[in-house]
Amino acid sequence: MSKDQGMIDVLNQVGDDLKAYRDKTRRDTDDLSQRLSAVEQLVVSANFGGGGGGFAPQSIASRAIDELQENHAYAALKDWNVGTARIKMQAGIRAALVNEASVTSDDTGIPSQPARHGMVAPVQRALRLLDVLPSRPVTADAVEFIQLSSAGDAAEQVQEGDEKAEVEIDGRLKRVEIVTIAGHTTASRQVLNDHAALQSNIDKMIRHKLLSRLEHQIINGDGSTGKIHGLADQATPFIPTIGTTPADIIGEALMRQSDNGYQPNLVVMNPVDWFRIQVTRKAAGEEEYVFGSPTMPLSPALWNAAIITTPSIAEGTALTIDTAFTTVLDREEPSVLLSNSHKDYFTRNLVAILGELRAGLEVLDTAAIYLIDLQSSGA
Repeated sequence: MSKDQGMIDVLNQVGDDLKAYRDKTRRDTDDLSQRLSAVEQLVVSANFGGGGGGFAPQSIASRAIDELQENHAYAALKDWNVGTARIKMQAGIRAALVNEASVTSDDTGIPSQPARHGMVAPVQRALRLLDVLPSRPVTADAVEFIQLSSAGDAAEQVQEGDEKAEVEIDGRLKRVEIVTIAGHTTASRQVLNDHAALQSNIDKMIRHKLLSRLEHQIINGDGSTGKIHGLADQATPFIPTIGTTPADIIGEALMRQSDNGYQPNLVVMNPVDWFRIQVTRKAAGEEEYVFGSPTMPLSPALWNAAIITTPSIAEGTALTIDTAFTTVLDREEPSVLLSNSHKDYFTRNLVAILGELRAGLEVLDTAAIYLIDLQSSGA
């Protein structure tokens, strides 16, 4: 065999190997594409966020619709028989708040050759008070515990014979009742056959009404009959001696609590007060802001403590909390009742939608919560 023929054979072999590699790569690419398409269809069919368009957990209202589909009383109600259908969410109060769908869609199909783009992070809603307060389930209609309160502080004895400083620590048996929070609305008969409309009504009732009222009571309840004894009413009033601005007053309150052995990790304030802090300028007449800029605002936090903004707390006041001493008592998860037996609804083709939950609040130490007047100023 000549030298030239040997070189030709080598080149032919290289060409054959390249062709085989190309064919294998093409098969592997086609196989990978099919696998990706299968995964995408599984993601869609998993119905994240109630529709396949997002990655949020199933919403509480969507879960209610699923429960209703297997409810025989609801099936009879849809046929307009006189009656009532009741379902429980089988999820605690916090789960009802957290499992909110951020995206919904009725499009369950997927194209065979979908266009793809980079991963986009899901929209994150702002934290709410019920998200961060510890919670535990209870089975009784009342809970008893020892609540601590203290007054006074240690001090130096200036001269021999002087009375030493007194620190009063009081522990008393406290009983908190579990309260019922409920509300109902009216819808037309057609809503029973329109799942999207029914889901919207349930969602508004539970999240926008029941849970908002629960949050309001946790903050402002006066502890009277049928009311939660709220954080503000049990908090220790704080009088600043250093801080002169709202941000400084909050910082001083957190510092004082830390000095007393607590670990405050939460500040609750009205959204308007937080906005006032955000628009603080570095100097009079300047456009530069202290806390970030309007286009790139800083996350809601002060002095390493998370900020929870809620309209339930009055403007001009704030709470600093060590959440280790507070617990939401989850007695009964949200439930939904549908009925055409209310008043004359059967003859008027109307349906009553009732939402209900039962909960309470446990505060083990009142000094773990400071109530702050943001308009006060230190010396």
